[in-house]
Order: sequence, then structure tokens, then C-alpha cells
Amino acid sequence: MTKTKIAAASDVSADKVLKTSANGQKMLVAKVGDQYCAIANKCPHLGLPMAKGKFEDGVITCPFHGSKFEVCTGKNVEWVESFVGMPLPGVAKKVMSMGKAPTDAASFTVTQDGEDLFVDA
Repeated sequence: MTKTKIAAASDVSADKVLKTSANGQKMLVAKVGDQYCAIANKCPHLGLPMAKGKFEDGVITCPFHGSKFEVCTGKNVEWVESFVGMPLPGVAKKVMSMGKAPTDAASFTVTQDGEDLFVDA
């Protein structure tokens, strides 16, 4: 793995994610509290991008199926809750999940050196 610059700290705010990449890996960078975090810009459900999802309290919501992930750990906190923003009832959630079990998203440790943010990717 190679330490790669992904952003300047001043480019990352606490209210939205920043799209970036490192060594071909697309990711989202966010500030959660005093910590900078990065998560893959790829929902593990169907591999769709999460960049346009709602980001709130350190959690990103996949805009396509409503799965939610902690940006700092990649931990899945909800799995396939909606379809393009419309809530799904229980049976429809099972159908929409297509038999896939809840899965965490890839996350990356962010380090800061001065004003620059880096990941090992």
C-alpha cells in the first residue's frame, strides 16, 4: 500500500462528503467531529456510488437503496431500506436486498500531515 494524498483538510467540511480517489480507488472523505474519515464510494449492495447520498452524524446513506454506513468504520447500520428515497415495507426490503446479507463498506484510515490528508490505498 502507498500513502497517497487525497485532499487538503480545508477542502473537507463537517456537513458533506468530498469525492476523491487514491491509486484508482474511488472514495468519500468527511470530517466527523475532529476526525477525518474515508469510505469507498461504492455501496456493497449493488456497487453503486454513494457520493450523492445524505450525510448526517457521521453516516452516509446510499441514495439508491437506503443502506447506511458509518463513514469512519464502513460499518453497515441499516440494509436496503428504500428504493430511490421511497421507504420499503418488510417484504419488499427482502426482495430488494436480492438475497445479499448486510455488508460493511470498505473504509480507509486517514492521516493528516500539516494541511494535507492521506490514505494508504
